[in-house]
Amino acid sequence: MIVVDSEITLMDLEMSSSDALYRLIDSNRSYLSEWLSWVAETRSVMDTINYIFAMSEHDMYSSRYVMEIWYNNLLSGLIDVHNGDRLNKKAEIGYWLGEKFQGKGVMTRACSAIIGYAFKDAGLNRITIKCAEGNKKSQAIPKRLSFNFEGIEKEGQYLYNKYVDLFVFSMLKKNWSK
Repeated sequence: MIVVDSEITLMDLEMSSSDALYRLIDSNRSYLSEWLSWVAETRSVMDTINYIFAMSEHDMYSSRYVMEIWYNNLLSGLIDVHNGDRLNKKAEIGYWLGEKFQGKGVMTRACSAIIGYAFKDAGLNRITIKCAEGNKKSQAIPKRLSFNFEGIEKEGQYLYNKYVDLFVFSMLKKNWSK
């Protein structure tokens, strides 16, 4: 558990949250579907249970380290550290948030907390965030956190029968000051 502030807590992804997580996804289906292709594959609580079970390792190097984002005691989204490279001490961060939780600084604060954890406690040296070219809300997070824009990963994501370019942002431990 990471207590971000008086409003936000990050909790390990737990099976006990499967119903609430599915309801959050289902009630935000059209909103989330614009940039997240997995939403279409999440059609039942059982799909959510299977996802939680698959992520039960809580290891950023061999799978994903997924945390629930709780805002004022409401499950509001997920954040994860994935594609870890133990030898080179680097990984990526991914995230999503229900629409009604947008515009409150929730994701910026959650990202800041998990980045601090990754650098200080997990020993990472480099973190990358990749955002679809048209996803301005997602791109705003690494910009607010002073990540460096490294460039464009051409056709880096397959989304609904087409490839989209990804904007790539990075932060080094020595440059992190939050």
